[in-house]
Amino acid sequence: MGKLGKLGERIIRHLACLGLGLALIVGAFVLPAQAVEPDPEKFLGALAQDAAAVLSDDGLSQADRADAFRKLLRRGFDLPAVSRFVLGRYWRRASIMERNEFIQLFESYMVTTYGRRLGHYGSDVLKVTGRRTDGRNGAIVHSKISTGNGPGIKVDWRLKQRAEGWRVVDIMVEGISLALAQRAEFATVIRGNGGQVSGLLAKLRQKTQTLALVSEPESGPNEPAISMQ
Repeated sequence: MGKLGKLGERIIRHLACLGLGLALIVGAFVLPAQAVEPDPEKFLGALAQDAAAVLSDDGLSQADRADAFRKLLRRGFDLPAVSRFVLGRYWRRASIMERNEFIQLFESYMVTTYGRRLGHYGSDVLKVTGRRTDGRNGAIVHSKISTGNGPGIKVDWRLKQRAEGWRVVDIMVEGISLALAQRAEFATVIRGNGGQVSGLLAKLRQKTQTLALVSEPESGPNEPAISMQ
């Protein structure tokens, strides 16, 4: 599989400097469940506040971070919807078994790629700055993440109202969609394997298994993007 394109690398580097943005809300999913929050701004704001205690805990193990990040994906994101989007037109071509395996592998790919980095970013601060309506049952919540080195970076969270409450379906860093970049990367991989989704599944299995063997990142927050070679 070829390396991420420049757009994908730019997003990953932004997210690395931010602690993925997601690092700020990961702690909410290791705390007791709370009532469904009807306001999307308060939904993100409350998660950021709950995360502070967890991310400031130097005793948190890498395994605990990975577990918390997995809970984040499952409880804070509409993972099936995101999976369908990033697979794009190839979702319709995939068999039921391939679809199910892709959802599982995509989750593990996100956990192993990003969850292992979360320990670097406990000092980052997310501030919710507003919101706007995004179609039917949707909202985009605006925020800014400050790392203490500059004016901060704008991050927009695309949310959808589901039966169980608000769920994140995309993150846009300085106007660049992470979901779109991921879809472009996966499409490139599938085309390079004769248009077969099975080729992407094999690469995802290999990549997640390789990353799972690495207990700690070898580089700091500015490490380069991880490619799926």
